[in-house]
Amino acid sequence: MHFPTRMVPWRAVTAALLASAALAATAATPAAKAPTADEIVAHHVEARGGAAKLHAITVLHRSGRLVLPGMNIELGLSEWKTRAGAYRQDAMLQGMTAIQAYDGHEAWQVQPFNGRKDPSRMSEDEARALSLGADLDFPFVDARAKGHVLEYLGLEDIDGTPAHALRVRLKGGDDATYWIDPDTWMVIRVLERHTIRGAEDTTETDLGEYQQVGGVWVPMTEESGPKGSDPTQRQKLVYDRAEVNVPAPATLFAFPDTSAKAASGARP
Repeated sequence: MHFPTRMVPWRAVTAALLASAALAATAATPAAKAPTADEIVAHHVEARGGAAKLHAITVLHRSGRLVLPGMNIELGLSEWKTRAGAYRQDAMLQGMTAIQAYDGHEAWQVQPFNGRKDPSRMSEDEARALSLGADLDFPFVDARAKGHVLEYLGLEDIDGTPAHALRVRLKGGDDATYWIDPDTWMVIRVLERHTIRGAEDTTETDLGEYQQVGGVWVPMTEESGPKGSDPTQRQKLVYDRAEVNVPAPATLFAFPDTSAKAASGARP
């Protein structure tokens, strides 16, 4: 009888058998199925409070302060969003108020800190950017009904947190990517890409400090700047108060009627 010149230890044989069994079991177990974009959106809606409570909100009003990067200056801040798609943000300092507003069709602004105290209409490109901020539910919710295209990009690392990335190709031609925390299902980062006067404008915003208002979780801090910018160089919006379904007349968002002012200032 012939014996091999090198005997294989039993423990080695046992380890090999166990490894083979583990490989076979792994091969027999199907890989975890990646979630679809619709499933992620459904989780997000449920975590925020549910579709019924979201849709019950017709107006969201937040107030707080705007902290400018590198400057020891804080401006008072007031913001309105409506279910109809209107938006307005006021920034106040030393008796002056800067305004950016969108009535669902056109956008306008008042920039007194730049020496422009009269309202002026904004371009269609700028209006598209404001309309994105007006969406009460984020544009990936009911994306198809809004005319957008939704795409799931997979899990990506956001400052050490794995997050689901959803890209929304907006019907106006711009796009935005939203990162959603798989533990809380809240949006933690947004990357917006807009084409304004032929040039691409990219803004990255981190959302946080969610609070429940009207049964729905709402972000109360927003830090924004160019993609990859140093956090110390980003402007910070800190909302101290949020309320829902407060009065918000159409005149709040519409371009001001300056005819009466012009008539009162006219000379014979």
